[in-house]
Amino acid sequence: MEPVGIFDSIKVLMDEVETRFYKELQPRTNSLADLIAHISKYKGKRLRPALVLLSGKCLGGIAPQHIDLAVVVEMVHTATLVHDDIIDEASMRRHVESVNSKWGREISILFGDYLFSRGFTILSALDSQVATLLLSQTVNVMSEGELIQLQRRYDIGLSENDYFDIIERKTASLCAASCRLGATFAGANRKVSDILSNYGLKIGIAFQIVDDCLDVMGTEEEIGKSLNTDIQKGKLTLPLIRLVNQLPRNKLETARELIFQHDAKETKNAIIELLTEHDAVEYAFNTAKKIIKQAQEEIAPLPDSPYKTTLMELADFIVTRRS
Repeated sequence: MEPVGIFDSIKVLMDEVETRFYKELQPRTNSLADLIAHISKYKGKRLRPALVLLSGKCLGGIAPQHIDLAVVVEMVHTATLVHDDIIDEASMRRHVESVNSKWGREISILFGDYLFSRGFTILSALDSQVATLLLSQTVNVMSEGELIQLQRRYDIGLSENDYFDIIERKTASLCAASCRLGATFAGANRKVSDILSNYGLKIGIAFQIVDDCLDVMGTEEEIGKSLNTDIQKGKLTLPLIRLVNQLPRNKLETARELIFQHDAKETKNAIIELLTEHDAVEYAFNTAKKIIKQAQEEIAPLPDSPYKTTLMELADFIVTRRS
């Protein structure tokens, strides 16, 4: 099932978010028109705005602020994608040329900054210290995660715990914040907000694990973005960490050289053979499935509703998607 089908219960609200997203990005001059038009082709799963809306709907209702917050979290997310493609030197994003590939590093950096600033301009108009503090802290945490990951490049000693700490910061924290914002602005108490935030954190972790599996095993035609960027940039992800942990000590240096020799198709094939031989990708997928089950258990105490059902289905989708 594609997320567009999963989100049928909030389709009208998602359409409103989509319209507002591009309306808010329109510049006063036409100088950014081509960039805005280009990222309109980036339309992805819209996971984070959906989490804002579904968390609010689970608890009874949607306020006008939910639309604003859904737009803001998507702007923050899109900004991180633009900046990620600079770091990874990725040429493709969601089946189209990346901003970095099309316009270069300088424009991409500033355009990512523009997206961040537009999001926080909307946020400031809400006049909510809670929302401003939460999203500011979340962006700080996301930046820390990216910095830690960059500092640990080519580190064959990166542990699973280290990996989980990084992806919790750089990916899952925004999913958790999206759920907490949706719950808070629906009037939830701290306990209920924590339940939804924990759900968001867990599906965010699982989402990144699946992404990392697809990066080594998927095809660019299916997934629509540059692949093998993690290996090319020296980033160890869960399948690779599992592989390293399964190898005897006397083969670690050889494995390190193989993993980070990214200049030939034969090298990728050799890595895939090793991953398959040691069930490393299967291990990572199974880990993601366990975390998804925990996420579903988190929200089990919430009252039954079509929106809770959607959150349950969304969790299942995350570990069955192939793009």
